[in-house]
Amino acid sequence: MAQPRPIAHVGVTVPDIDAALEWYEDVLDFERLLGPMPVDSDDDSQMARLCRDVLGEFDTVRIAHTASGNGAGVEFFEFEETVEHDPDPHEAGFFHLCVVDPDIEALAAEIEDAGGEHHTDVWRLFPDQEYRMTYCKDPWGNLVEIYTHGYEQTYSNQE
Repeated sequence: MAQPRPIAHVGVTVPDIDAALEWYEDVLDFERLLGPMPVDSDDDSQMARLCRDVLGEFDTVRIAHTASGNGAGVEFFEFEETVEHDPDPHEAGFFHLCVVDPDIEALAAEIEDAGGEHHTDVWRLFPDQEYRMTYCKDPWGNLVEIYTHGYEQTYSNQE
């Protein structure tokens, strides 16, 4: 059996990258690795050429990279102007981001205190087991799921 491929990062489009970085660093303890860095479409840099290839035509985009506690990254994008691309990178392009914290109630309360929302009840993933989860929203409406245990630990021994 082949080794599962790790997730490198998830991309998230936000309207204010500075506020998003501050929120994700303060509330979820993500570590900023790079940025935000502006990329102008008419630039001839490697990054601008790469972005034009992926995004099509755009004016300016600001990009930042962060890391979570297990090394999986979240890449943030802030677009200055509308981009003609399918799918449109201005629209939410993922369903949710999931983090692990054994005290999900405390993290959900911290998310609410920081301008987010505790979106669902706290649930047991399996009725007779300790694994619990809940959904919150960041201040921009992106879903942030919280698990009490790691993904592999939660699902590897289920039938």
